[in-house]
Amino acid sequence: MHTSESKQDGSNTVENVLSATEITFESLENPEIFGDPYQVAMNYAEEHKILQIFQDITEKLLFHKPDDPLQFILLEVQSMINARQAEAEKLSD
Repeated sequence: MHTSESKQDGSNTVENVLSATEITFESLENPEIFGDPYQVAMNYAEEHKILQIFQDITEKLLFHKPDDPLQFILLEVQSMINARQAEAEKLSD
């Protein structure tokens, strides 16, 4: 979102007015935008099982202790994506 400085006389520029309009439209499309940021984040984490994903990868990382942890994490994430896609294909058949 782009905003520009107000003029020295304190009047709003077109960009500032448009930015305020964008904020209003965003809040109508996503009512959580002005909710408690912590609760919004926790809802997102729960909905997408973020904590479970990190816990699973961390457990495997500490168990296997790979020489290249980033490559290991990348492969684990790719494996999770592949499993999710295979499950979606199985359900659509």
